[in-house]
Amino acid sequence: MKMTPNFTQSSGLLLLLASGWLQAATPLEQMNAALTEWVSAQHGIPTSSVTVAPPDARVAVQPCGSGFVFDYPFVNKEHVRVRCAKPNWQLFVKVGLTPGAAPPLPTAATTAPKATPAPEFRQVVVASTNLLAGQVLQRDSLKLERMEADKINKAHYQELQGLEGQELMRAVRAGEPIRVSDLRQATLVKRGEMVLMIVGSPATFEISVKAEAMQDGRAGEQIKLRNTESGRTLSAVVTGKGTARGL
Repeated sequence: MKMTPNFTQSSGLLLLLASGWLQAATPLEQMNAALTEWVSAQHGIPTSSVTVAPPDARVAVQPCGSGFVFDYPFVNKEHVRVRCAKPNWQLFVKVGLTPGAAPPLPTAATTAPKATPAPEFRQVVVASTNLLAGQVLQRDSLKLERMEADKINKAHYQELQGLEGQELMRAVRAGEPIRVSDLRQATLVKRGEMVLMIVGSPATFEISVKAEAMQDGRAGEQIKLRNTESGRTLSAVVTGKGTARGL
């Protein structure tokens, strides 16, 4: 009587392969041995926990010269598709896992969520109160507040220095970050206003005169002024709100 080796022991299978048994096995036995190993590897269980149902008696398993290819064609994984390229054929074989064959459930240590790193914070400039479009910023208009670093970009101001005297181009709510696009140099001198123009330098002598602005001007801009007494046109650089230095 022909003895059929135990295909459920992977170590036994390796010994049989080494002894040349595989060449003497029938195509069905070869397919079942390879299929058992594949299902075992897919589920991480021993081969002894895998059962392979015999195919229909009318189905003859042909030899496969290219090696078997396995996959689960259905969601329930009760059947495995066996394919061969040389010659080209395929079969659907029912497989089962014996009770207790499922891999152990994950422990609390493996299911516990990984600790999320604490977010990094940086300071940004925000409005200390509700500000209106066209409003010129004062020292108390702004303050620094902490904000998550991944929400900060180059469009945000991170220092208060240099922002005083800038003009808002839009309304900003209290606590809202100030962006580069929100500000522009404020108009410190408006056409028709009287401007205090200083001529000279503190090291020599300085005089100040009142003159009428002939055009709007922002900090550092050169504008024309008119001496209301003499009617003479003067040139000056805007230095502050309603002030300029003569050229």
